[in-house]
Amino acid sequence: MLEQITKNLIQSGWTLVKLENSWVCATHEAQTHGLLFGNFNELPQDFEPWIFEFVDIRKWDVIVFCLEGVDSSHLRQHRFYDIQLWYWDTQRGNLFPYPPTNDQMIPRWLKQLASGKSEIIGQLELKKTFIPFFTYFVLGINIAVFLLMTFAGGSTDQRVLIAFGAKVNTLIRAGEIWRFLTSNFIHIGAMHLFFNLYALWSLGPLTEESFGHRRFLMIYIFSGIGGSIASFLFSSALSAGASGAIFGLLGSLLYYCFKRPYLWKSGLGMNLMVVIVVNLGFGFIQPGIDNYAHLGGLLTGTIISVLFSKLAPLK
Repeated sequence: MLEQITKNLIQSGWTLVKLENSWVCATHEAQTHGLLFGNFNELPQDFEPWIFEFVDIRKWDVIVFCLEGVDSSHLRQHRFYDIQLWYWDTQRGNLFPYPPTNDQMIPRWLKQLASGKSEIIGQLELKKTFIPFFTYFVLGINIAVFLLMTFAGGSTDQRVLIAFGAKVNTLIRAGEIWRFLTSNFIHIGAMHLFFNLYALWSLGPLTEESFGHRRFLMIYIFSGIGGSIASFLFSSALSAGASGAIFGLLGSLLYYCFKRPYLWKSGLGMNLMVVIVVNLGFGFIQPGIDNYAHLGGLLTGTIISVLFSKLAPLK
């Protein structure tokens, strides 16, 4: 496999330099990152002596051949600034990134090589970058609604909140069920907006790329509605915000990782678990936080992702 990789890189104009033991360095004048690859049992304690002279390279991908398989302890054994490790279980063909990443360029390229095809890595990098346009769309709606509320009298004014569609139980019982949806795009104050949009900015692109554009939007919308319904059933307080939908993204990503052991072993699944537990715990001890909406969104997002996997399995 190493011979096939070096041949592929040379064909696409990369410069290869033999390092210590089995390790090889590859750079390209038109690329802003470099490649290092070699065997796990010869993994150095520090890559800096090998890469310090390449001042134009901003990122390094390190492909580690694990000839005897990958143990979960391997994933956290080495971590270096600006270096992405890829532990490749050559026995089973599985790839484990550390730190966790959703970058598909290296996995796609290695999959091509393993199948016997010789796709040029330089060509892969020129492919269109994924654009999470529904994430941007939802972010834009939240910001636009907040600005309109500000001009209408302020996002903390109860009359403005009700007029724009906050969750009010008495009005929903009177027939205004559309508030289950509209309340997800309303935020009470700038800090409420900032924290929710930061969470959406962090989780949205990963979820949208993992599930696809339409499925992402369905997860977001229905998780938000599920969170609003849970809040309606168990809380009489006026409430608003995108947190139910965001917890739905957390639930869907957690299930996505659960069904893919390599992502769980990379640490992404456990990180999601920690985020969920910490935020739910904070919600229980901090007054004014609608944890029922969080739980409702989390459950709804998880259920929807399970249904998606049953109807049409994700890659």
